[in-house]
Amino acid sequence: MELQYPPPHYLLFEPLSDVNVQKIWSAYKIKNNDTCDFVEVDAAELNSVDTFSPWFDNWISQVPSKRSVRFKILLILHSEFLTYSCQQMLRRSLEQKSFKCRVWFHVEDPTSIQSAIQSRCVVKRIPDYIHKPNVIKE
Repeated sequence: MELQYPPPHYLLFEPLSDVNVQKIWSAYKIKNNDTCDFVEVDAAELNSVDTFSPWFDNWISQVPSKRSVRFKILLILHSEFLTYSCQQMLRRSLEQKSFKCRVWFHVEDPTSIQSAIQSRCVVKRIPDYIHKPNVIKE
């Protein structure tokens, strides 16, 4: 799956897994390493407005690590765990401060993300991950 450059805000819908999103994320990081800064956070661990908001404000206000960086991209894994107030804070930030910062939301259930956030993102349906166990032949 090819993702755009310059990157828009994405809503990456992959049901029951994050394996393919992680693969896409890694490939995008390798391809655009010289022009983008990449950070990922798991919303299953950092999901309330009290914990996520200060962290996000710090991230969005940081100066890029390299001079050649044009965009900073944040991948929020398991975004459905973000509280309503945290999603409100993110929506406002996407409207006001996202000139050089992009947020990618990974979700397993897209109905858990506010429609106001969805309308500001390009929605991508990621193919399902199907585990294929290694079969040992005797």
